[in-house]
Amino acid sequence: MNESNSCIAFDALEQEVILTPLEYSKILDIQQNIFELLAVGNNEKIVLERLCQLAEKMLPNSVASIMLLDSKTGLMNVISAPSIPEVGHKALAGLKPGSGGGSCGNAVFRNEPQFVADTKTDERWSDIRHIAYDFNLCSCWSMPIRNSMKSAVGSFALSSFEHRAPSDFHKRLLEICAFIVNVVLKRSEYEAQIDNNQRELELLGTAVKYATDGMMITDKNNNIVKVNNAFIETLGYSAEEVIGKNPKIFASGHHDQNFYSAMWATLLEKKHWSGEIWNKRANGEVYPEWISISAVLNSTGEIENYLAVFSDLSPLRESQENALKLAYYDQLTGLPNRQKMILDIEEKKPKVCVIFNIDDFKEINDFYGIDTGDAILHQLGQWFNTMNYFPYRLGGDEFAILEYEEIRWDELRHKIEKILSAVKKSIFYVNHRSFNVRLTAGASIGGTTKLLTQADIALNKAREQNIHIARYIENENIEETYRNNMAMEDAIRKALNEKRIFCHYQPIINIETGKVHKYETLVRMLDEHGNTISPMEFLPIAKKTKLYPQITAEVIDQACTLFEKRKEEFSINLSVSDIVNEKTKQKIIDTIIHTGTASQIVFEILESEGIENYDEVAKFISEVKALGSKIAIDDFGTGYSNFENILKLNVDYIKIDGSLIRGIHSNPRHHVIVETITDFAHKIGTKTIAEFVSDEETYTIVKKIGINYSQGYFTGKPQILE
Repeated sequence: MNESNSCIAFDALEQEVILTPLEYSKILDIQQNIFELLAVGNNEKIVLERLCQLAEKMLPNSVASIMLLDSKTGLMNVISAPSIPEVGHKALAGLKPGSGGGSCGNAVFRNEPQFVADTKTDERWSDIRHIAYDFNLCSCWSMPIRNSMKSAVGSFALSSFEHRAPSDFHKRLLEICAFIVNVVLKRSEYEAQIDNNQRELELLGTAVKYATDGMMITDKNNNIVKVNNAFIETLGYSAEEVIGKNPKIFASGHHDQNFYSAMWATLLEKKHWSGEIWNKRANGEVYPEWISISAVLNSTGEIENYLAVFSDLSPLRESQENALKLAYYDQLTGLPNRQKMILDIEEKKPKVCVIFNIDDFKEINDFYGIDTGDAILHQLGQWFNTMNYFPYRLGGDEFAILEYEEIRWDELRHKIEKILSAVKKSIFYVNHRSFNVRLTAGASIGGTTKLLTQADIALNKAREQNIHIARYIENENIEETYRNNMAMEDAIRKALNEKRIFCHYQPIINIETGKVHKYETLVRMLDEHGNTISPMEFLPIAKKTKLYPQITAEVIDQACTLFEKRKEEFSINLSVSDIVNEKTKQKIIDTIIHTGTASQIVFEILESEGIENYDEVAKFISEVKALGSKIAIDDFGTGYSNFENILKLNVDYIKIDGSLIRGIHSNPRHHVIVETITDFAHKIGTKTIAEFVSDEETYTIVKKIGINYSQGYFTGKPQILE
């Protein structure tokens, strides 16, 4: 107070305002009244209406209003004005801040107080003069409501039915009321944020509690502080048994100290580590899990906690083992099958392959029934096993053996004759009936990867010539083969130069919607007479003569140029030779970036090639996925279907090989293999595509199994797109 018992304050324009003790007391009463309402938890609407009513008491024959600016529309609307009728609210709705927008529009527009003594003549009311007349508003004083950045976000106004100018007290009153509105709004925002955060925390807590992945949180000293339900179910410990313990109690002994030291070094440096670990359950069972560990930092950047999320890989491994059994072992005899033999020839490099065929086996099936035939096959397989020949059942009535030592033909022939003689002398019993079996054999010597094919040729030769043993002999027409290869090389080179390499596109259908999901790019070549040459004829020669990169470049250019316009998803087949060739790989990346098709393209990589060249393929996948591209593993299910590597490669699609799909309606083994692959894909969130869907029956089966997409002549043939 000054010497005259007046109170000195400053208004919004930093000008000195002198209030009487009574006026000062009235303003304090308003503040106290409002803050009491806030203290007991009244909501925003009640508090702001009360503020308007208290302000109106300070200026008889007036009404108070609060308007806020909508940040999206840039227009103002009334949020509180208890003494103004609803029709007045509607009249003021959508008020645009500006020089003619009345006292409130100007308060926000200019970000300064507006005191209009005559609304019917003042230019600041030029745009809304009709409101002044409609509601008999003679004067209007408005104070901007400012946010923490001092920007005007609304207004607090007193409108009077008399022509009048504000006193120092009224100016101070308006300023205090505008400030209180800002406080109330901030409080509401804060409470809403708290409610939202609480809901998010509750939702997160529920998600963590019921997540299918196990979760564990430790403190900075790696002592467990929290686990979820999946953790308890997976490891078999209760929460009370592990809280406060170090996770080393789960150690299985499968990993040495170097493993854990490397893990912690990475975790401390990069604040994240993921990989496969073998841990031990409460019952002592050792199991594999895929775990991701992340360091949780506090506001100063120091590690405060560690979060571990893990998945039990046991069901996946079991599924993988079952799939391997289905893929590589014959269900009837339990012997390794043709696919396993192909794999063993590639990996173990045997020197000899001999295939045995049961003579007149069809007559046994026709006369005595398939069950009798199956029983004989099973017993013959057991006979080979008993004699330590380590046989394979190739299918039908064919068995095979491999030899890993060098052997001369006369020695091998003598060994085969002994086998044929021993089988001929053996008696096989089925349902108390005895059977004698004769065999025919085809053999190949040389230790090449074509041993099985060559032995097949030899067996056919033995059948044709009606002899019991035949040997594969190299093709005497090899010169003709060389001439044909050179002619095809010249044809490919000319086709590239004359732009006769072109693309067809086969639709891949979404089974759920029946609509085209994407197209697969299929390369074709025209000869000089305009005839289409199958890729099966020219691509193998292109790979051997180093013309393949040029074909890949041509396909990439054509497909990306087309789908740059069509804006649809499409796929292109890549061989590992494309991926490991730096020039070709760079061409691919440059083209998808230049055409803007990176997010549309799916690169299809053969399963066998991808697994054999894992490091190169993984690096390529990482690069193109960073650009938005997707990856499909092609012909899955034919070679060594490595589910673990598929997990690591993080592919988007698995294309199930057509040889499995073609026989799915007649071959139970194919059906089980396809179901296993589909189930595996669904569990890891990967889409599946069935190849060679050629008829409605096959389409119905793959749909029932749950495969996502269909490709084949039944749903769409390869075509030219424009």
